[in-house]
Amino acid sequence: MIYTCMNCGHEQQASPLTIQCQCGAALWVKPESRFKKSSLITGDFSMWRYSSAYSLQRDDVKVSFGEGMTPLASAEIAGISILAKMDSQMPSGSFKDRGAAMVVNYLNQLGIKNIAEDSSGNGGSAYAAYAAKANMNCYIFVPKGTSLGKTVQTRAYGAHCIEVEGDREDVALAAKQSVDTHNCSYVGHNWHPMFIEGVKSIAYETWEQCGYQAPDNFVAPAGNGSLLAGAYLGFSELLEAGEIDKMPRLFGIQTEGIQPFVQTFNHSPIKIQDIATVAEGIKIKRSSRLDEIVAFVRESNGMFISVDDQQTIQSLKNMAKQGFFIEPTSATAFAGIEKLVKLGEISAEHKTVGVVTGNGLKATSTIQTLLG
Repeated sequence: MIYTCMNCGHEQQASPLTIQCQCGAALWVKPESRFKKSSLITGDFSMWRYSSAYSLQRDDVKVSFGEGMTPLASAEIAGISILAKMDSQMPSGSFKDRGAAMVVNYLNQLGIKNIAEDSSGNGGSAYAAYAAKANMNCYIFVPKGTSLGKTVQTRAYGAHCIEVEGDREDVALAAKQSVDTHNCSYVGHNWHPMFIEGVKSIAYETWEQCGYQAPDNFVAPAGNGSLLAGAYLGFSELLEAGEIDKMPRLFGIQTEGIQPFVQTFNHSPIKIQDIATVAEGIKIKRSSRLDEIVAFVRESNGMFISVDDQQTIQSLKNMAKQGFFIEPTSATAFAGIEKLVKLGEISAEHKTVGVVTGNGLKATSTIQTLLG
């Protein structure tokens, strides 16, 4: 397996300790084969049915809960029908299980037994779950004050949950230093190349659930942007293989106080205005893959937009009235869809998919406050 850098073009052999290019940019897995519909593993109803699209093959997967193939359910936003990809139904309750499953299986194959991750909650929960399944020691570094629904879950799996004062950058630094302080392999979901390799499974599932076609629009919250990156890689591979005839438009939704993708997309300087937001899962000041993901979205003819907390809260309530109990970060995607409808970017004629990135049970106390 080869890692490649989209910034400087450097390529290198993959190794468990390599997560970043010598130039400082993020690394990506270089595609080794072209997926075809005929290569589907039809008897496997998990994300591993698309194993021919991955660098890790099905026989190498020993740590699994049968993750993937989450429901694609109908919903209504701003008077039009859309589809909600319910990754809230993943084993640990968020889309990040896709990446964690891939990374943990890769490291398990190599005999790695100690891992460390920095997370605002869901990434940590995902890694803790798969580490428990693999009998690995797991250290999760989180911002102090992270929702109990996430840290309790992480601790329940047996992981060491370490709260760090400061912002997400401080948390990431502490996790990276654990390579020395705790003898760990750093698996940060914002950096590890194999994490994106797992996340791209959402594109393959959506393609199959949409009748082996690409949707017109794919909308997701954007923190570090791994969901958009994975969707782009998956759909572009399907396009290259001739399995779809178009790329969906990719839309990334951020908060008004923290919108580095929006600002970069619009050729504006990054200015962080307010880190207080109900969408705690996307409180990231600068993505480790910022330039690449902006290019992906631009290539798809999509865009980045921001929503405020009131729009997010209203969207959370609207989705709940339709039976979707989602965390506030997920609600930004559906607030974004409503705004995109009003802007004329999304219409009733389109097949639009919004991603429920995390389960509302992870933020019960926050949602209780929001509901009054």
